[in-house]
Amino acid sequence: MIDFHTATSREPRTEHTFIRTYTGRRFWPLNPKADEVCIEDIAHALSLACRFSGHTYCFYSVADHSLRVSKCAEQIALKAWEPDADNPASNRAGFAREMALWGLLHDASEAFLCDLPSPLKRSAAMGQLYKRYERTLMQTIAERFNLIPHEPALVKKADSILLDTEMRDLMDVPRGAEKIWQCGDDCLRGTIYPLDPWHAEQEFLRRFHALDMARKAAAASAGIDPVEHNLQIEQRIAEAIAASMRKVVNL
Repeated sequence: MIDFHTATSREPRTEHTFIRTYTGRRFWPLNPKADEVCIEDIAHALSLACRFSGHTYCFYSVADHSLRVSKCAEQIALKAWEPDADNPASNRAGFAREMALWGLLHDASEAFLCDLPSPLKRSAAMGQLYKRYERTLMQTIAERFNLIPHEPALVKKADSILLDTEMRDLMDVPRGAEKIWQCGDDCLRGTIYPLDPWHAEQEFLRRFHALDMARKAAAASAGIDPVEHNLQIEQRIAEAIAASMRKVVNL
């Protein structure tokens, strides 16, 4: 019996199972390869995909949402960092940078597998099947961009904060139903004013390249291979997350 909660899934790569991406590539979303994942494809597709299945006051893209999650995750990481002998303060910026990058790419699978409304995701049949393919694709994206394999709880916290804020600012929440709709005390202070698709795409790419360049610069200054540097960062992140989650929960 398949364990739908942990299993991944892949389908044969045929002429009938690929999509043509924005940059002209052929991409097999049900059997992806890391070297075929392109950040320009992700940024463009997410900039044209609307949050909440389009049920917002105005167009609000997944790329715009991802930018905001990235910035929120970075701020949470900076606050949550607890330096000690194993995690000195000098690693704080690297930890925040990696959380920001994961936040930026946390919905990247939606560039190739269109997102489903929550009721469908929770369904016993369709939802579990979708999550299997989504899990495989996100693991491939994480491999492509040297991310830790699973979405950190800190990034999920940032995503939840944005969800609350988006419902408050961009949806018609009935008066008195804020708690039911999860519009709670975690909302951001500022109001969300959505970016148009072109600017969302450009800002998404600009933030990705800035984070990626900072990562490479850190590796160069440490005098080690970037791949090994990423492995070291992953280990530090795992340790820092374990040490910091107590504080994150209370933020």
